[in-house]
Amino acid sequence: MLPYLPYGRVGWRGVTLNRRTIDALRWVEKRSFPLSPAQGSYNRGVSASGGTHDGGGAIDLRVGGYSTDQRIAVVRALKDAGFAAWYREAVPGLWGAHIHALLIGDKEMAAGARSQVVSYDAGRDGLAGNRVDATYRPKPRKRWAYTLGRPINR
Repeated sequence: MLPYLPYGRVGWRGVTLNRRTIDALRWVEKRSFPLSPAQGSYNRGVSASGGTHDGGGAIDLRVGGYSTDQRIAVVRALKDAGFAAWYREAVPGLWGAHIHALLIGDKEMAAGARSQVVSYDAGRDGLAGNRVDATYRPKPRKRWAYTLGRPINR
């Protein structure tokens, strides 16, 4: 049985996350591929992130070593777990290619991250240009249930 401390902050693979996020990421790994965090949560002051990593539930994952199919599978598993997730292509001088994900429903999520979840729900890419994102979305939308250790329908 999991200890009911979903918002306890802990280190995980070199980044800080809460237990709820780590639990969901472990579920994702069992259904896709090993994950390598590039940036975690509670990480204030990273201008390229626009404040989305200031609170809980946010993670960026490295994609080096993934094939296109593996990258797609990881993003799909993240969404099935209850994350709003996108593959971000490299923007020279700003960031390298990565997967950006936000665990929907995190009570400590930063305001910028909450705005990106709204964008995700609207079928958009979560960026300032607000482009359409026609990639996979689970129907119905999922939400991570920490006490159950699995996603549930919203």
